[in-house]
Amino acid sequence: MSRSAALGAITIAAIGLAFALPLQSVGCAQSAHYAATRAIAAGHPYIDKYANETCDLVRTNGHYYAAKGPALEFWSAPFYLLLHAVGAVPPNPNAHLRYPDAMAGIPLRAVWQIGLWAVVLPAIGLLVLMRRAVEWIEPGLGTAVAAILGLGTLVPPFSTLLFAHVPAAAFAFLAFCLLFRGDPSYLRVAGAGAAAGLAVATDLPLALPAVLVGLYAATRSPRLQQLAAYGAGGLVGLLPLFAFDTWAFANPLHLAYTGTPGQGAAGGWQATGFFGQGLPSMRIFVELLLSQRGLLVMTPVVAAGIAGAIMLWRRGLRSEAGLILALVVVELVWNSARHPVAFALGGWTPGPRFLIPLVPFLCFALAPALRRTPATVGALAFISAGAMVVATSAEPLLQNDDTRHWLSRIGHGNFVPTVVSLAGVGHGWLAIVPFYALVLVGAAAAVLATRLPVSRRDLEMAGAAVLAWLLVEHGAPELLRVDRLVHQSWGLVAAILLVTAACWAVLRLRQEGLLLLPFATVHFADHTKWALLLALLTLVALALHGQTRRALGPA
Repeated sequence: MSRSAALGAITIAAIGLAFALPLQSVGCAQSAHYAATRAIAAGHPYIDKYANETCDLVRTNGHYYAAKGPALEFWSAPFYLLLHAVGAVPPNPNAHLRYPDAMAGIPLRAVWQIGLWAVVLPAIGLLVLMRRAVEWIEPGLGTAVAAILGLGTLVPPFSTLLFAHVPAAAFAFLAFCLLFRGDPSYLRVAGAGAAAGLAVATDLPLALPAVLVGLYAATRSPRLQQLAAYGAGGLVGLLPLFAFDTWAFANPLHLAYTGTPGQGAAGGWQATGFFGQGLPSMRIFVELLLSQRGLLVMTPVVAAGIAGAIMLWRRGLRSEAGLILALVVVELVWNSARHPVAFALGGWTPGPRFLIPLVPFLCFALAPALRRTPATVGALAFISAGAMVVATSAEPLLQNDDTRHWLSRIGHGNFVPTVVSLAGVGHGWLAIVPFYALVLVGAAAAVLATRLPVSRRDLEMAGAAVLAWLLVEHGAPELLRVDRLVHQSWGLVAAILLVTAACWAVLRLRQEGLLLLPFATVHFADHTKWALLLALLTLVALALHGQTRRALGPA
């Protein structure tokens, strides 16, 4: 085995083991998956026996059903039966109580061990797939990008939780990879369709990425035949969904999301409008990116994926770049139609979890950006990994919108329980050190596997990018928060201009961006109109500098 391959294996193994250590708290979504797994293992589609143990359920025709896609449960049920056969399933001491006491009694180990099979294994598979896919376009960078995906995005916290997002995203990315590389045979295209169908059967909102990947398949000739093969494969991948719906409702098109909400919860899409969808909202669109738990605030490295997609376009990979950029736009618009903001963000989670399908595609696209500006992408990856590792280790599921709660818990040595905790050592530093050690091993191996020259301009851009993120992280969420309090939109516009000016200053390395420094002060963002004026002034200064250079011409 070559040195590069060995370091890649160490990186993925260490990160995968880190995913397997935490025993996260049990919430509505996790308990719903666990209830559905046990129900299917027992031979029936409804979760009546476990209805008091979850709030992510609906009532239809006199029975309760988990408001989830069924593929993850079909996959998990045999593993549950194996655990049950060897006496490894801990009982719920509160099973006889009503909600929420019954849900609170679900043992952490019970959900964790299902997650090892249902989520951790697919997450590791996604990292392996990412490493291989990136090597196709940027040889030598596969390990680094896999590490960024596994440490610096929403993948790490949700690989330790029994949610369907990471397995579904893995299937969607597999569909893309099958189309991107290899012979365009109809069998391969059908395989991509089957992977996309499985993504939908695992997590129903993956229908939109599945459609876009299908349109990507149709960019090759003969288009109609390619699309037909993809569609045929998609029907095969959807079989678990059709089978469950027929079994449960005698109708292959009746989704488990529809019905009367149970325990006061709506489950999945079923909240307002059509499957929880209203009209797209610019405010929610921006909140998904720039609120305290926004995608660009928590994981700024994904912004490099946008720049990388533009580089792919210029390189001639226009269908691939178009797919990635279309996914970004469609997913953001689609999720901006989920009302209210808390619903669009997916509850009190460490980021907008419904955007996880975007993450592998953006990481794939950031490879050329990493090649060109390794220090800048590396700095953003370090910030992102820090946020996600902290969130994963200090209880990713929050009680409110305050992400500083994670730092407070770490300061008090109050971490999530881990496998080590099962030995009775509690959930302090002794329990979490192995998790941090594996993260460091994975990150170090990825760095050793990546050898890229760093220019002075890249170092300057890295410093500017870190400063820009600090200003955005401090200013944008506060601007949006003040808007919510006073029911105005000055902060919304100011936040958009702040990000625009900060990105412009970083890309052009313009000192005019320093005009934004007041956003680093404690209360400047509270004054939304002044903030708007300053952001606008900075943009004007940047634009005037560009016009001056063009007027003067080359020196």
